[in-house]
Amino acid sequence: MYSLSDQLCGNLNHSKFIRRTLVHWLRRNAEIPLKNGCTLKDFVHDQSWENYCLKMLKEGEWGDHLTLIAAAEVFKASIVIISSIPGDNYVIEIVPTFTEPERTIMLSHFAEYHYGSVHPNPNK
Repeated sequence: MYSLSDQLCGNLNHSKFIRRTLVHWLRRNAEIPLKNGCTLKDFVHDQSWENYCLKMLKEGEWGDHLTLIAAAEVFKASIVIISSIPGDNYVIEIVPTFTEPERTIMLSHFAEYHYGSVHPNPNK
């Protein structure tokens, strides 16, 4: 959530608001169909959807791919992730399905550990 706050607001101060906003969207959209025919809640196997949402509301809980899908929709953003996971040239892109993207969010992803905010180096 800190990485999203940095990308969207230029600082880390809005992470709580972003977290609440994304979880609210996830709760309302658990049944939306994705391009692959599944729904969002189909990707939570080890707990109920509500328990997943309650977990994601907790301060310090790391965001995941589902929260990034929500962020793409809520903030009308294409999210480009430079990942440590091989495949697709180490780049994952999440594009909103129900809105047109108005901005790009750049993140790094160290597999299974952490997302980080990425800014271009203006000195290069």
